[in-house]
Amino acid sequence: RMKSLIYKIGNFLTGSFSTFTEFLGFSAIIFSRFLRLKLFNPAIKLVLIRQIYFTGVQILSVFSIISFLLGFIFVGFLTRFLISINAEQELSRVLSILIIRELAPLISVIMLALRSSTAVSAEIAVMNITGEANTLRMYNIDLIDYLYIPRIVAGLLSMLCLATFFTLFSLVGGYILISYQMGIDFGYMVKLIFDYLSLSDIICFLYKSIFFGYILMAIPIFTSKSVKKANTEIPIALLKGMMRLFYGIIIVEVMGVFI
Repeated sequence: RMKSLIYKIGNFLTGSFSTFTEFLGFSAIIFSRFLRLKLFNPAIKLVLIRQIYFTGVQILSVFSIISFLLGFIFVGFLTRFLISINAEQELSRVLSILIIRELAPLISVIMLALRSSTAVSAEIAVMNITGEANTLRMYNIDLIDYLYIPRIVAGLLSMLCLATFFTLFSLVGGYILISYQMGIDFGYMVKLIFDYLSLSDIICFLYKSIFFGYILMAIPIFTSKSVKKANTEIPIALLKGMMRLFYGIIIVEVMGVFI
């Protein structure tokens, strides 16, 4: 049993390391192709605009409501808790840490992952199985430039914008409750938050938003591009891609602790 356990752990670690190095190589290719600025090509630009609309714009109404409600709930809980321990003066600092550093990037990437990452993963897998990807190759259309990069850039931009919107909407939701409980003016509350906001908070927010935005699309695409033969590979690729994505989210979160 011990040998079997050691073998399974070793096999998992070597497989994970191999996948990680392959993903780094894929990321290097994506970055080098991005620097060629082919996004300004009219056909690629159209794909990018469509992906931004699908990824970021269509979800905005639901996202706004959820952000508002979560802000209402979390800020309300924090307000009551801090008042109960006579530490309401720390409310602004706690809000800047909780919402800007943690909740805004994390909630945004989870919502986008559940909606957009699965769709992109299935789309790339189906294109490979049906032969559409090979057809594009036959017409000398580069899959990285035409399919992968627009979706990755759309995910990154959508992630940055939605994380920012989450911060604003959650503060508005929280303000409604705080103004009712404590009579604090919205402008005064925002001023207190920005007074406590540090450079590390902003860097952490940007770091998480950028890396979450990248892996949001890059990992599902990286996983699904290897699907070749049968329809039965699609659900396997979806599951594997989402698991890898959430591993990536955990890694980014852990690294954010050091900022």
